[in-house]
Amino acid sequence: MYKWLLCIGALILLVACSEEPVIIQKDTKLVDPNQGPEFIEEQTEDEEVEQFIEFTLPDEEVKINLEMVPILNAYLQGIPNHQQALEKMNMFRVSAVDKNLYLLEFSCQDELCSYLLLDQTKDNQAYLIADLAKYIQAKASPDNTKILLRFHRKLTSPAPYSNIAVIDLEEWRLLPLVNEMNDKDVLNYKWPILTADWVDNDTIIVSHPDITEVSPENINQWQESKKTTVSVELTLNTID
Repeated sequence: MYKWLLCIGALILLVACSEEPVIIQKDTKLVDPNQGPEFIEEQTEDEEVEQFIEFTLPDEEVKINLEMVPILNAYLQGIPNHQQALEKMNMFRVSAVDKNLYLLEFSCQDELCSYLLLDQTKDNQAYLIADLAKYIQAKASPDNTKILLRFHRKLTSPAPYSNIAVIDLEEWRLLPLVNEMNDKDVLNYKWPILTADWVDNDTIIVSHPDITEVSPENINQWQESKKTTVSVELTLNTID
């Protein structure tokens, strides 16, 4: 199922060419927080029928226009039981100043899911940002122009293998991360990342177990020891 979603580790920008927004936000204090996602059909002025998925979050309802998110629409078209697929979806608000960001969790299997990042303040854009992963953390940069997102994989490990993606919120693109201290690749689910935080607007510091190489045996030994960690600074490559 996942092969048609994306190649593992890749980040895909999906843009639908239309004046219709991808996501519609409606503030309300009358929503039921226990209400699950629902399919909604609405008739336009041209008497065409548009399909949405409506999510209930604290104090607001959020609708995703399926026509504007082709990969989500295609996923649902390939699922025989739409209601079952909806029940496994979740939507999270992501904190960022002057941005209405949401992370959609869908296509889950064995606790690992695919994730779409949506921005209600931008028209017709959605990022398929992770696959076969579990969302752990989101944090905006000090100047609120970028967002850091951390995901885990291999959840049975005491220190799950991880990846970090950073999105430029102004240009709406992925920013590569570079380890300038050495050639160790701690990203792309190759190492367990225990913490991740911003040092400044262009630098992120992560910590990982203090082990010479990643293996189940080494991780288990680390788990049973003093659990010392190593910090690595990653620099954003903002040049195209």
